Amino acid sequence: MSTIKEKKESIGRVGIDIFQTEFGFQFLYHLEGNDYRVEIHYPSDQTSYHIPYVLVLPSKIEEGSLLAVEGNNLEIEDEKELLKSGLITARDLTRKLSGFHAPVLIPILPSISGKPYYQQLSKECFDLDRENPYYRIDLQVLEIIKEVKEKILSHSKIQEKIFLHGYSSSGVFAQRFALLHPEIVETACIGGASGSIPVPTLQLEYPLGIKDYETLMGKAFDREAYSQIKFRYYVGELEEKRKTMTRLDEDGNPTPMHDMSYFSRSVPSSVGYQQRILFGRRLLERSRKEIEVLQSMGIDITQTIMLGRSHNNQSGIGVNELGEQFVMDCYQETFLPLKRL
Repeated sequence: MSTIKEKKESIGRVGIDIFQTEFGFQFLYHLEGNDYRVEIHYPSDQTSYHIPYVLVLPSKIEEGSLLAVEGNNLEIEDEKELLKSGLITARDLTRKLSGFHAPVLIPILPSISGKPYYQQLSKECFDLDRENPYYRIDLQVLEIIKEVKEKILSHSKIQEKIFLHGYSSSGVFAQRFALLHPEIVETACIGGASGSIPVPTLQLEYPLGIKDYETLMGKAFDREAYSQIKFRYYVGELEEKRKTMTRLDEDGNPTPMHDMSYFSRSVPSSVGYQQRILFGRRLLERSRKEIEVLQSMGIDITQTIMLGRSHNNQSGIGVNELGEQFVMDCYQETFLPLKRL
């Protein structure tokens, strides 16, 4: 475990005064003409969660806004690098939503070689013993959200449900967290994760379906709550272009780098295979069919395909600035109707 001094140094920001607090650290930050307080919270013996989190609070939170939540996205075991990654994610999401003066929360999910894929809430996360500090990490994130909302609601009026965002790996986290805890999500804005869209069908097991949901969760799937979520997907037209030689399709060909259907660490091979049987082997074709099925179930879901764009900003054709505008528009679509209530 890192010392206080090491944790302070791991923040790695020159010229910013960092103050130690009862919960960790905090510093003031100015971005896009707005002032923010950035808090880094660490778990203690009194908390029911065992992971740190970053909380960004505008100097004045807009009344009626939603807490924006995004998982961190970096597969590395180094605690300092994970924190830096979380701070970067917090900065980027805060910048996207700066016009709304919304609070931002980033749970720092661990990445440990040979262990469950915590950052994507893989099925193995449910196999851990209760004594494991990362047991039911989805419930730990839920507890953090509850703690943060109580803190904010003590002085500002925000919505009960959250705005859940994620891109790529954190997008996979978002879609699975919404499947596990639909009652807390108002909108799920998800980018670069169209190859693994869950469908609440008994034909597929978790994380792509709900066949074993009751066994894993100890409760029935709340279909009504799930149907109340606004799902807004965005993906580059060239999402399938970048291939990986480490994963092969049924014909022995390299698969798209970001198609989790072929990535057994994220999706059990048998579940991914069954998904492709039901909805198709091509990533974008599959997502189109899944969205049609979800819409037929009464779920409010759309997907925007960004023409000429790829997953990463290689050669300047990544989703990037188009994705930023999409997130802003998505938050506005959610926020304005709620604000009028």
